[in-house]
Amino acid sequence: MPKRDSLKDRLRKAGIRHYDELIHDQPQEWLIKNFSQGATDYPVNVARLMRNIVWQTRERILKGEKPPLKELLRTFWYMYIKPTLSRAGALATKADQYAQLIDNIVFMVKEIEAMEYKDIGFRDDNQAHRKMGANANIILFSEKLGHQEFLSDIAGKYNVSILALGGQPSVLNVEYFVDTLKEAKINLQRSFYLFSIVDYDTSGWIIRDAFMDNLRFYGIPNTQVIDLIHPDMLTPEEIKFARYRIPETKGMRVKNLNWLKEVHKRNYKNQEHLEEIKKDKKILYGLEAESISGTRLSQKLEEEMVPLIGKSEDLLKIFELKKLDRAIKDLIIHKVT
Repeated sequence: MPKRDSLKDRLRKAGIRHYDELIHDQPQEWLIKNFSQGATDYPVNVARLMRNIVWQTRERILKGEKPPLKELLRTFWYMYIKPTLSRAGALATKADQYAQLIDNIVFMVKEIEAMEYKDIGFRDDNQAHRKMGANANIILFSEKLGHQEFLSDIAGKYNVSILALGGQPSVLNVEYFVDTLKEAKINLQRSFYLFSIVDYDTSGWIIRDAFMDNLRFYGIPNTQVIDLIHPDMLTPEEIKFARYRIPETKGMRVKNLNWLKEVHKRNYKNQEHLEEIKKDKKILYGLEAESISGTRLSQKLEEEMVPLIGKSEDLLKIFELKKLDRAIKDLIIHKVT
């Protein structure tokens, strides 16, 4: 939708409006009467119903009619959305309607910019997997939670920021992470250096790019990504044992070819070992992030990250002084009490 539209117009086009009645408390007849427009597979338009329950919850919280939710998104699904869909006769048996709820909230946050996650007070179920360091503009992130311990070790050594995405970058997670940067008075317009540990394949790079896009949306436009998982991190012999064939389903074919174009721009010397021609058809191979050892990742970070940290020594000193100041205050309070 055009950014020039007013919030009122954006909400109207998205099928969102104010209701005096509590939507999630209404009987089937009322739900069908108010949300049947545009319905296809169910008695109600599921997307519109979800959006309006989310919007009404936000309205009530901002007006002080109810406290911030302080619950996970999945809890919100069970508290408000699932029972309402069931009452409306619109609860799916096969489709993932929880994922549909997530998509609709992302739509409200990013596409029409009608709200923020913190308006409702959603808890971040990924909070334990992110941390801001003194060198806040240097971010080491991973696609999978399995790298969390490695990320923490690097954060402890270099005082950089870390995030483990858990398979997909969460808009909520990035919103709260950037809020932490803002609270620390970090200049979001400065250069941010992103070190990525994602699978070397189409899906891994889509996840990486989505994370970068979320950072841009929340006001971090100047990013430079340094990929840590690529063929030159292994020998040709190691690649033969570590590689796996990238699926070429109908929906992925174009994406795979676009990924390959981007790969060739990097001029990796070992890329040839991840491409083969069989029966006039190009076969593509990828590398899982786990195929690169922590030792090699650490060596690469030593080469690439340390020079950047050298530019942030003042930040590091300030960070350490604040830590010392807090420790002294805690000691004084302990002695007094």
